[in-house]
Amino acid sequence: MVMYRGATLNYAYEPVRFKSKRNTVLLHDGVVEKHFSTIEAAAFEAGELGRLKAENVHVPEVYALDGAVIKMQYIPGETLPDLIARFENASDLPDIQAVADKIIGWLNEFYRAIDTDTTGEIRGDVNGRNFIFDGACCWGVDFEEKSCGIKAQDIGRLIAFVLTYDPPETSVKVMLANKLLQKAVQVFQIESEEICRHRDLEFGAMAQRRKKTQDR
Repeated sequence: MVMYRGATLNYAYEPVRFKSKRNTVLLHDGVVEKHFSTIEAAAFEAGELGRLKAENVHVPEVYALDGAVIKMQYIPGETLPDLIARFENASDLPDIQAVADKIIGWLNEFYRAIDTDTTGEIRGDVNGRNFIFDGACCWGVDFEEKSCGIKAQDIGRLIAFVLTYDPPETSVKVMLANKLLQKAVQVFQIESEEICRHRDLEFGAMAQRRKKTQDR
């Protein structure tokens, strides 16, 4: 889910429509309305958000579940790709370490809440657009599917996404990728080689997805 960030919103106008591959997502009167294809899909995400919120993870609060529509809290801020793009154009060197700390801190909250070490659940959808920075902390959005795996898988895939945002492997992206790797090793006690292995697996998966798109 991609939210429009940075503008002063006049809630008297038509709803703002956000980019979403699978759902219709609107901002109306200061409330996000996410329309799903099925009632079951909406109920699943509402349940995940409620579970995480109860464990004090930074996720939007659910205001109402109405059939296939969730009404939830709007989190103003910047998605990770938008934040990186701003950093690329900054005249002063941005605080890359703070961004890495906030992302890994959020993931640590998430893993604690779902008890990853016991359940084997992971974030799964670590696309950078699912991380929002409000200036003080990092928030997570979009919890449409349950994923199982290991923490190194999440971190490696996230690093792969960071490095390949267009234009790929700029100095800012490489620096952030390195900071994420270092912080994850420190916080989660994971071998850096294992994270890099999953990063490289994601690079391969990306190449396969691009090839399939080109062959169509």
